[in-house]
Amino acid sequence: MTSQRDSILKAKHEAISLHEKFEMQAEIESTGGNINVFDTLNRCGVPLMFRPLDNILGAYVDSPIPGVLVTTKRPLSVQRFTAAHELGHAQLQHHASCDDESILNRAYTQTKVSGKYEEFEADRFAVEFLIPRWLLAIHVDRQGWDAKRFTDPQTVYQMSLRVGMSYSAMCYSLSRPGIEMISKTETRKLLEIQPKDIKKNILNEYEPGSWRGDVWALSSRDEGAVIRGSRTDLFVIDLSEHGSAGYVWNFDDLRDSGFAVVQDERKENMGNSIGGVVQRRVTIEPNETNQTGEIQLSERRGWITKDRPLSTYRLNYDLSGPQPMGIYMSVPLAKETDVWD
Repeated sequence: MTSQRDSILKAKHEAISLHEKFEMQAEIESTGGNINVFDTLNRCGVPLMFRPLDNILGAYVDSPIPGVLVTTKRPLSVQRFTAAHELGHAQLQHHASCDDESILNRAYTQTKVSGKYEEFEADRFAVEFLIPRWLLAIHVDRQGWDAKRFTDPQTVYQMSLRVGMSYSAMCYSLSRPGIEMISKTETRKLLEIQPKDIKKNILNEYEPGSWRGDVWALSSRDEGAVIRGSRTDLFVIDLSEHGSAGYVWNFDDLRDSGFAVVQDERKENMGNSIGGVVQRRVTIEPNETNQTGEIQLSERRGWITKDRPLSTYRLNYDLSGPQPMGIYMSVPLAKETDVWD
């Protein structure tokens, strides 16, 4: 008879096996980003279809061939978790299953089996697959965060965006066994903060037409990273600018790529004399058409067109979420090019 411990170990083993099979840790160490569960289903030979499901989040079909359905009516973070849950059913060779909101309510809080062992195993697989400890470590190292930072709602929110989870799921995950970066008490305090209030704090006085999208706070530490989000997201990019030497960041390429600059600020760095290095803080939003591509910025002296830039900044982005109706097809990100060509 299957025990709870056996189910946990079985689910964890399958998650780790996929991480290793597709060399996910090495890839994310190089590019940042999160675990692409939709691509993983494709690579495992499990067709994935998105449909406007009303009463369920997703379903796993085991016959005549394995297949997965995921709703289009929920945010990207929910689509990702649902797909991971269904991938768990496929990898663990479970029976067909229809999954409703209960998978979200129990996934990060349930510690004991309540109901079917197959559902418990799929929950455990989804959590272990989407947020292994090494993924958190990669982002902590890239951002230079220490343990104390994870009592700060904005840090937790930014981590949730980078690993592709909701803010609440991130709060629970940070205190789960095997992670334990914060205490249960700290988790409860973080959950009292609403994501909208965090977004407002990042954007200062700027108010978007809707608070539905996420707000990414990006810096030089995100240079070269992969950003996976939604079409409604906003990006606040904070970069050092050497204006006293004539070098300024040029955002014309952003506009050419379909991004609108909605806020542009300069702030003198503390400890620098007037005319020294300043912080250039620009807030941008995408239009509905530029779903995938590459942001390339350069810090140049504007009057010397052929001058090699003092600094460059590059991001690959995939803003196709939430996934629309249809069969999922993987879309490659832009390839790296020299920004001064």
